[in-house]
Amino acid sequence: MEFTRSGIAAALFSIIIGTSPVFAHISPPAGGQDPDAARYRRMFELRSCISAYIDSLHASDIEDIFTLGKGGNAPQDAIEKMNRVLDGTFRNPEAQRVSDAVQSWGRMLRWEFRDLGRPLVTRIVIEKSTHTARCYNGDELLLSTRIATGNPEIGKDTPEGTYNVLYVDFKPISRWKRGNVPYGHEYNPYGSRQIPFYQDWTMHGNNDPSALGKDISKGCVRFHNSEILVIAELVEAAKTRIEVVP
Repeated sequence: MEFTRSGIAAALFSIIIGTSPVFAHISPPAGGQDPDAARYRRMFELRSCISAYIDSLHASDIEDIFTLGKGGNAPQDAIEKMNRVLDGTFRNPEAQRVSDAVQSWGRMLRWEFRDLGRPLVTRIVIEKSTHTARCYNGDELLLSTRIATGNPEIGKDTPEGTYNVLYVDFKPISRWKRGNVPYGHEYNPYGSRQIPFYQDWTMHGNNDPSALGKDISKGCVRFHNSEILVIAELVEAAKTRIEVVP
């Protein structure tokens, strides 16, 4: 697939501009309704919006933009790729456009569901034994996704405990001893987003989708790039709780 502005924009903005019937007809609960029923309806609508948007990102092959160098002007030769990092000439405009489009969608989503209060995701449960992350609003499950976790044999185990989102890094760069690997470069292990939650442990995208479902990282929690893009729009620093369990 060729990642053109028209191709990706059509997929990403189809939901933003309201072609999704779920997103286009959202309204706050009417007065006098049973509050439990109204909340259930709103949770259903929110889950539908999140699911539809993630599907649109997967359909646009977002993983390839951050892992195979197909976006932008990434060269195919490995040495040339690193030279582009060192001389500062690497650019991946498709990664930049995707990032900006998802942030626009996130702003609209938070506005449409402002009656639920922020953050839209109040807690994320990282279950290491099943390599699963589950995102909740209260007790309502909004999203469940495959992840990779830490391997103590090559670095650090993912620490169990309860933490809070520290901040969201919307265009992470990777520190390297010879220079910084920029956003959108396939050698950047953070992929599309980074969400620190404790010391140097973070939740982030990836540059190797085959790693998901394994104990393979140096302690961080890796996600599909498509899904961490969306999760970053749903969490809030100091308010979204991260629970890492066995």
